Amino acid sequence: YNHHLPQKALGHEAPVQALKKWKMKAPDLFVKNVRNHPGPDK
Repeated sequence: YNHHLPQKALGHEAPVQALKKWKMKAPDLFVKNVRNHPGPDK
């Protein structure tokens, strides 16, 4: 549920947004795709 809350340590962006930026800069560091699942699991 913290995916939508901006974090000061991440430059005032949500954690998922920061991960997506990091993946664009260094894709070899990520094994899986960064996904944002906004709703509850079914």
